[in-house]
Amino acid sequence: MEQVANEASVSKRTLYKYYPAKEALLEEVLEKTLAGDLAELDLLFYEGGSFRSTVTSVLQASAHWCERHTDYLLPYVRYKFITFEPDTNSKEDRGLLPFWTTLIATAQNRGELRANRAPAQLAIYFHYLYLGVLLRWLSIPELDLQNEFNAMVSFFLEGASNNVIKN
Repeated sequence: MEQVANEASVSKRTLYKYYPAKEALLEEVLEKTLAGDLAELDLLFYEGGSFRSTVTSVLQASAHWCERHTDYLLPYVRYKFITFEPDTNSKEDRGLLPFWTTLIATAQNRGELRANRAPAQLAIYFHYLYLGVLLRWLSIPELDLQNEFNAMVSFFLEGASNNVIKN
């Protein structure tokens, strides 16, 4: 924080007014970087693409992004788990949550996903699965992130049960 304050030509005390912890500053920087990188992707449903194919493509891009940012990812993911408040009144999430919500709502409208839960609720579940996969991958270096994401998508779509519920 001292180095950042010096670079920004502000006191450390001033910096802590805006960022109560160094992880909060890390969150801001990584999410701005992520937002810029996401803006370069075509995050609309691919023409004729299913939920699975679209989310798999996005997660593949995410895996590549995460592999390039591993130095800062573990403290970021831990901080997100501690501070994540999926409340509509909280500050706007510049991460993937808004995209998950849109993707799920579109899939529900197409009849690909059950519509008995709000898209925002399902997006929060999906986001926690996403963060959990990242935490697991960062903690067990021999894991392949793309394989972990594929397992996550299957789990989300098929659930933990052997019986798929239609409604």
